[in-house]
Amino acid sequence: MRNLGLVILSSILLLGLSACADIEADFADSTSSAAGLSSYEFESESRAILEPLQIPSSRHPKLGMRASGGVYMSAVYEDEGLERLGLFISHNGGDAFAPPVPISAPGVNVSSHGENSPSLVFGTRRELYVLFEQMAERGATELMFARSLEAGHNFQKAYKITDKDGISSNAFSSLWGAPNGHVFAAWIDGRDDDNEALIGTSSVYIARSTDFGESFGKNNSVASGICPCCRPSMAFGPEGEIYLSWRHVFENNSRDMVVAVSRDGGDSFGSPVRVAEDDWQIAGCPHTGSQLLQVEDRLYVAWFTAGNNREVGVQLTWSDDQAKSFAPPVYASEGVAYANHPMLTQADDGRLLLIFEGRSMGENEKWGPVSPFLVEIAAGGEVTEPMAAPGNGVSITYPAVTGGNQGGVFVAWTEPTEEGTQIVMARGKRTTEQ
Repeated sequence: MRNLGLVILSSILLLGLSACADIEADFADSTSSAAGLSSYEFESESRAILEPLQIPSSRHPKLGMRASGGVYMSAVYEDEGLERLGLFISHNGGDAFAPPVPISAPGVNVSSHGENSPSLVFGTRRELYVLFEQMAERGATELMFARSLEAGHNFQKAYKITDKDGISSNAFSSLWGAPNGHVFAAWIDGRDDDNEALIGTSSVYIARSTDFGESFGKNNSVASGICPCCRPSMAFGPEGEIYLSWRHVFENNSRDMVVAVSRDGGDSFGSPVRVAEDDWQIAGCPHTGSQLLQVEDRLYVAWFTAGNNREVGVQLTWSDDQAKSFAPPVYASEGVAYANHPMLTQADDGRLLLIFEGRSMGENEKWGPVSPFLVEIAAGGEVTEPMAAPGNGVSITYPAVTGGNQGGVFVAWTEPTEEGTQIVMARGKRTTEQ
């Protein structure tokens, strides 16, 4: 248990700080660091950041930052009885957010639940890309893509990127921008269910845009026999490699993470490599996917497991040989109970950040509420103690994180209210240099 100075402030908040010197006051030291690594100070209180806009309900934030310090957040919000998707922008370090720029079409409900939630990606110039599901006829959903070529100040009309004729699931999608400007979507599709040898599995599909989101090419089936509710993840190597990760279903219903590599732009992928021999035998989908992050020549993978061969919780590993092999996993959520739903990102100043949700075990092993926990990853793979963001005493879900270029960090998540749900934010800053 690495609880040194860990302040558990439960709630659904956005951690962080970024580029504003005038918001450095009124911060509380939230944890202390492991040897040689950083600690962070967080605001003493988190905020329901969309409350000033009189938005009755909001959920599922995704965060990003521009070099100018602007904080961008896509979110599902209630608008005249409909579930809309919009972009919220702050130009004052998260003090306040402007009213939403609509992304989804008026009169249409967005479908978003759990890891099956929208994705937000920055392009190589001023582009912003979003992937989401919207409700269609007969209870089905359509996988929709929208783009802004003007730094998020408006979005072009969203369009469907799947190319199938019949109705089948297309869920748990994710969106990724490659260094060459290409845009990739990955999702779990049920169109091949009749051909599946394993019950309770689906296929992972990808589609690629080579024209900055103007259009997408044909849908490409990469693998079948995968867990049907664990979101796939992608990353891009320095020599054009495209990495794709998913939770595969092996013999005895063992559901472990794998990574496959494409060297031809995503047209084909090699055989998947098991990230770790967790041997998590479960007769069902755990609804928790992996996260990939490429940093120089190293590919990082974070995931949750409850396998027979591993500590239950969030694990971290990496590959230095283009996903041919992986280092022994590091237990990244030590001291946190029921840790799950990890997310990896690299801050503008190069810091490697891992966020996940979990419960801190207090005195007498009493349960605390589900809170967001932040971990920083050093170049050698060492991790800090999980640091909790200040909360409101209620359990949160699905935290997101982004980091600026001055040691700042922003964390956002969803928490329940009497009227529904709301997005909460906490800002933090790095206090210990490596």
